[in-house]
Amino acid sequence: MRLGRLKDIIGFSLVGLHLLAIGLCFWLLKPRLTPEDFHLTVLILTPITAIFALAYVREVARVMLVGTTDEIDQKLVATRFSTLSIMFTLAFSLAVLYTIWDYARGNAQSADDLKISLSTIETALGAFLGLIVETLFGKVSPLPQKPETPLQAEA
Repeated sequence: MRLGRLKDIIGFSLVGLHLLAIGLCFWLLKPRLTPEDFHLTVLILTPITAIFALAYVREVARVMLVGTTDEIDQKLVATRFSTLSIMFTLAFSLAVLYTIWDYARGNAQSADDLKISLSTIETALGAFLGLIVETLFGKVSPLPQKPETPLQAEA
């Protein structure tokens, strides 16, 4: 598989399935949770969604012009890496979706169980997937620091 194709599969899957998960929260969980529990549940999902979306959109924007090619994106990726990347992406995304669906069916004990499950998935699998995303898309740069103003320098 070519690197550019793998980036598209991983990026689109992560962003799309996380947006689907947030949509499912609004559709399935909002009627079942208190407003505070609902907001916290969505807030558990949004940071990872934003990081993955930023990394993928930055990559898409980098080669947005028709006819723009990146030699590196044309290189073949080792089968082990592409298989592992796709497996982690699917496991991570499906675990999040299943947890939301399972709670909506009434199988979870409480809203706290839902939040703990989602937090565990986002942290554990997200760490592994973060390494894969960083390898494929590079690090997401931190926000630039504001330069010191003369008043701040004197203080």
